Amino acid sequence: MKKLTKNQQKVADFISRFTKEHLYSPTYKEIAEHFGVNVNAIQQTVTALIKKDALERSEGIARGLRIKSAPDAEIIHGSTAMITIPLYGSVAAGEPIFADNNIEGYITVDRPKRSAGELFAVTVRGDSMTDKKIVERDKLIVRKQNTANDGEIVVALLDDEVTVKVFKTGGGKPYLQPANNKYDPIHRPFKILGIVVGLTRDFTAL
Repeated sequence: MKKLTKNQQKVADFISRFTKEHLYSPTYKEIAEHFGVNVNAIQQTVTALIKKDALERSEGIARGLRIKSAPDAEIIHGSTAMITIPLYGSVAAGEPIFADNNIEGYITVDRPKRSAGELFAVTVRGDSMTDKKIVERDKLIVRKQNTANDGEIVVALLDDEVTVKVFKTGGGKPYLQPANNKYDPIHRPFKILGIVVGLTRDFTAL
């Protein structure tokens, strides 16, 4: 690793401390606010740290900065088994679900086998997917994409509401199928946000 400047070392130390404290790495904005500089300056410093082999950035993973010399950070971002992903909440009318102010927090999960691409998480509301063993308060791990195959479980945007359903193509026109016979298929327009590739469950919340 090449020798760091004083400012580069300060940024590297902050990223290391932040990751140990919060169990996820800071955003560019959080680093910039800590040092009282603009985000562009931090981006330049991070780029320099990466070039000097002091820092790694995981593509497609939110908060994917990792100090190479920090073993505690490696547990979160360097392991092939664990990753940290954003947990998105409710969607304000007319606002993109992936807006920063829709992030409720971050969760660290086992990396799913089908993890190629950008991942995010959502919390299940209601009982429309119980036949697929998906229950309220489950946190679904989702691979972001706007297409799906027949029978895949998807997270979709329906009338400004995020919903989890089975994607069906029967009859020539795609629709959403609940996995609970109490509910009818949904034939209204919708937008696929991603494919469900895993879930986590807090049994203390049941």
